[in-house]
Amino acid sequence: MMKILLLAPQPFFEIRGTPINVRLVATALSEIGYSVDLLVYPHGNNVHIANTCILRIPKVPGLAKAPIGPSKTKLIYDVVMFFHASLLLIRKKYCVIHAVEESALMAWILSKLFRIPYIFDMDSHMSEQLKTSKFIKTTFLLNLAKHIENAAFKSASAIITVCPHLTAVAKTVTEPRKVFQIEDIPMEFPSPPNDMTVTSLRNELGITSNDMVILYTGNLEAYQGIDLILESAMQVATENSNSKFVIVGGEDEQIGKYIAKRDQLGLEEKVLFTGTKPLEHMPVFHDLADILLSPRIQGENTPLKLYTYLKTGKPIVATDLPTHTQLLNKNIAVLAKAEKVEYASAILLLLSNKELRTEIGRKGREFVEDQFNYQKFKHKLGQVYKTIAT
Repeated sequence: MMKILLLAPQPFFEIRGTPINVRLVATALSEIGYSVDLLVYPHGNNVHIANTCILRIPKVPGLAKAPIGPSKTKLIYDVVMFFHASLLLIRKKYCVIHAVEESALMAWILSKLFRIPYIFDMDSHMSEQLKTSKFIKTTFLLNLAKHIENAAFKSASAIITVCPHLTAVAKTVTEPRKVFQIEDIPMEFPSPPNDMTVTSLRNELGITSNDMVILYTGNLEAYQGIDLILESAMQVATENSNSKFVIVGGEDEQIGKYIAKRDQLGLEEKVLFTGTKPLEHMPVFHDLADILLSPRIQGENTPLKLYTYLKTGKPIVATDLPTHTQLLNKNIAVLAKAEKVEYASAILLLLSNKELRTEIGRKGREFVEDQFNYQKFKHKLGQVYKTIAT
């Protein structure tokens, strides 16, 4: 059985985009017939993946879990990961390195040292992320980061992207024949506990049967647009007294910040923060919802949760930015400007029109089931590995 070294520089497993995708990749590779060593950060939950050995780099004393996005903590853990990967390559024989995000920069060096091909699994445009996050501010260092990223593009045997924008970025730097677009797919959830139903969840959250639920799930980083939800909720609450916003996810510090803003806006009874919930609870939250929100105000890649949202058959209100419009259109979602009045108006439109909610939700489900399913994902990934083998 051929062996793959899969580098994923994140806490693993966590319920967010890249770790979810990494688990999917490892699962598909094992089913195709590969044995996978998955090297990840020290933090995260243990999960079982067939034919996959999850290896964690050691914890660095005094260093907390790496946050989402560029950080000094992440940089330190990446250095540790590089040396740990080097030791693995000395001890074991791998047929390819599959490098996610910035680990492609490690793979670029390791491939030269150990004469092994690598695949650049590109979930975001790293040099652009460094710029927009302001983690690097000097022009010289930003240009250097872009130069290194471009070198990693050119040396990779194949590049996997998750959306049209990233595909276009990669094709401007390297040979188009090496670029493969493999979109995310809806997430599969474990079955909910027997005693967890929509009725019990309504009772737990204090939501009546007359209330209409507008749901957001995901992390609470600034780019996700939680401020936009809160500001829009003021207008929605004024015009629809039965509306309830439920926000699932986030770290305690982030939740505390947004609760303070919510209370300042007088929305204590209208906006509920639940914190992070187990995977098996998510189907019940989706069943509870009348409308699903994706209010991103920044970013280029398509949010993974959109595929899951579409699969639920519930209507989506998303901002009309490329991060959404490269997947969504007006037939399967309501798109609005990233501005509180227009975003609130889009929510109110759906709240007032049950037929529209049903139609958009149905079309969205049909679209995602036809175009983005596990068998297609696995087939596309297998095609990438066939090009490496030939």
